[in-house]
Amino acid sequence: MDSVNKSAAQLIEQFKQREETLLHSDFSKYPEQLDNFLHSELFEISPIGSYTSRNEIVTWLLAKSPTQRWQLSEFKVVELAADTILVCYQANSINAGIVKAAGSLRSSIWRYHNQQWRLQFHQATKN
Repeated sequence: MDSVNKSAAQLIEQFKQREETLLHSDFSKYPEQLDNFLHSELFEISPIGSYTSRNEIVTWLLAKSPTQRWQLSEFKVVELAADTILVCYQANSINAGIVKAAGSLRSSIWRYHNQQWRLQFHQATKN
């Protein structure tokens, strides 16, 4: 795994890039690329407190606006095990170049699986 000898700053940058790629990429053109990011057992707890399946997450990622942007900040990364990383951050949407004040605190668990870091769990809590 590539997390073993990386500094905290390097881990933050690596997983910030993965989170941004999921949010900012237009996967509708290449939906098969989602398999490089999403674990087969992925699920989410949505901002309204319901469980969301991998299929529902894929549907959202394929249908989301390719122009929607997010500002991600306050990253924290914790290595839970050699193959498991917890990522926490603040996400605020950007509309017409203006960062929306209200956003969500997010947490993700990434697992190293089949030679790739894949998102296995995600939760967003509005703030």
